[in-house]
Amino acid sequence: MTTTLNIAGMHCTSCKALIEDACSDIAGVTSCTVDVAGGKAIVEHDGSVDAQTLIAGIGALGTYTATLV
Repeated sequence: MTTTLNIAGMHCTSCKALIEDACSDIAGVTSCTVDVAGGKAIVEHDGSVDAQTLIAGIGALGTYTATLV
């Protein structure tokens, strides 16, 4: 499955790395690609992961707000 999220609060490549790492730490996520300029994350995952889990994982970083596209 593929989920695309809008991400607010990103500014640089460090933001990109933090979000990609946070998503990758979620069981069932196979890849996460973040586009800082576009403000989006594209997450590949299995059926055990839902959008709310991804949004919560990114939100737990404290700096970013994710919403479903």
